This record gives sequence, C-alpha cells and structure tokens, in this order.
Amino acid sequence: MPARRLPAAAVFDWDGTLVDTMAMIYRANVASLRHYGLTMSREWFREQYTPDWRRGYQELGIPEHLWDEMAGRWAAEMSRMRPRAMPWARGALRDLRRHGVKVGLVTASTRGVVEPNIERLNLAGVFQTAWYSDDVERSKPHPEALICALDDLGVAAADTVYVGDTVVDLEMTLAAGASFVAVGTTMSPEAFRDAGVARVWPGVGAWADDLLGRPSRRAGTVPTTAGSPGPRTGPTGTAGAGPWPVRSRP
Repeated sequence: MPARRLPAAAVFDWDGTLVDTMAMIYRANVASLRHYGLTMSREWFREQYTPDWRRGYQELGIPEHLWDEMAGRWAAEMSRMRPRAMPWARGALRDLRRHGVKVGLVTASTRGVVEPNIERLNLAGVFQTAWYSDDVERSKPHPEALICALDDLGVAAADTVYVGDTVVDLEMTLAAGASFVAVGTTMSPEAFRDAGVARVWPGVGAWADDLLGRPSRRAGTVPTTAGSPGPRTGPTGTAGAGPWPVRSRP
C-alpha cells in the first residue's frame, strides 16, 4: 500500500481553532465598546463575528478614526484572559511535527495577546513560524501574513493546508493559493457549505487523525447537509471534503 501523502506544511489559526477564546473575545469586545457608549449583544456576536476586526467595527458603526484605538483597548482586555487549548489540539500539532509536516501559526490576534499563552500552554517551540496581525500591513482576509509564513517555512502554497474556523480564514487561504480545512463550531456547517466547503471537522485533533490515516480518538466529522458541494477548486486554492486534497502531479 503506498504511503499516504501529507502536506509539506500545516498552518493554523489561533482563536477558535487551537484555543477556546470565543467567549473571551466577546467579553473583551463588550468591555472596549463600553468606553464609547456602545453595546454588543451575544446574538449579534454569534451571527456576525469575524476575525476581520475592521469589517466588524464597520458593521457596528464605529468611526474609522477610532478603529486603531478600539483595537488597542480590545487587545488590552484580551491580554488579561487565560484561554484553554482546544481538546486534542496540542497533541495533534506534535503528531504532525513527528510525521515531518511543518507547522505554522497565522492569526488575526496580536503578538502581545498570543505569545504569552503559547508559553503558558506549553506550545513553545511547536510553531516553526508565527505571524500576527501587528506583523503585517494587511491582516486577514488579506493573504500577506500567510504568504510570509510560507516563505519562512520554505514551502509552496500548493503543498500547504491552512486550518481555520471562519469564512475569513477560507478567503485568506484561497487568496494565498493554499488548501483550506474547516474545523470547530465558531461558524455553522451551513455557513461553510454556502462558501463551498463540503466538510467541517469538530476540531484539529479529529482532522489530524483523519489526515494521518488512523482511527480517530476524537468526535467525528460535523456534516454539512445532504447535497453539499464537493471541493471548491480554482487557480487560487482549494477547500473541500478531504483532510488533504491530493493534487495530480505533472
């Protein structure tokens, strides 16, 4: 039986993918909005959350000249939080490294928010590159940070998978020319299906087990709905049903 082909690299989102931060992000938003006399309901957050914070601020009606100040207040609130790692996520990262897959991090959060928690969660040394929103001029969904990470890792986008939990992650991935894997429960399977993603894994651990071809020790795939579209393909990347879309070689 031929050896299973693995991606050269797997690059990960942070919030909602590797760490359980959604409730913390909501609380940080509420606290920072309070300074401006604004509010955010849980319902709005559940339906409208996006890691593209500029898009979120625009939808909330926050004047553009306040965006950077607002982002700074949010980061200050988040830096006080102590998130937990998602179940099985840390072991999955190490498993991928042991199988020769390079591992990176690209997040819309800031370095000051994330780096202390990498240390605290015993993930120091796991990521072979890490790019944060304050490292680049244009954060998600622009592909700048992901392209920089691929350059650091010395891999081609066509041989890379990005693992994330939102459609904004998908947009960035396809723009960079990589393949996308959807995980978690931040967005509904239906939202991913509407964006052309046919399969959503419940977490990084379940996806890694499937990728490495072993019986899953975690919960199974989150189905979309009957009749979900197949892999979304195009010149800029893929997003589909398998753990790693094997491409034909010339």
